[in-house]
Amino acid sequence: MPAAAVQAPDDAQVVTARARSAWARLIHKVYEVDPLECPKCGAPMHVIALIDDATVIRRILEHLGRWAPRKPRQHQRAPPVDGKGIDRLKPTVRKWTYHPVPDIA
Repeated sequence: MPAAAVQAPDDAQVVTARARSAWARLIHKVYEVDPLECPKCGAPMHVIALIDDATVIRRILEHLGRWAPRKPRQHQRAPPVDGKGIDRLKPTVRKWTYHPVPDIA
């Protein structure tokens, strides 16, 4: 019976495997939560896809009923000033008085 040929993983496979586990360790270290553990039952989870296309993300979230478009920001401005507060906004004029420096020398 011939022995099955065992292939050693090449360097690229080893690097990608380490990178896959590194992000999970970093998230676990920073947020103190395991990103690959199911929050409901505690079973291990696996990443099956990485989606970075905004239109695909939007379609998935719309399908799940989780898409909420951002509300446009209103311009920030100061509250209206009533008649009493206008004096508060005027610059104060300081009157300087001259005090001669005594001659020390």
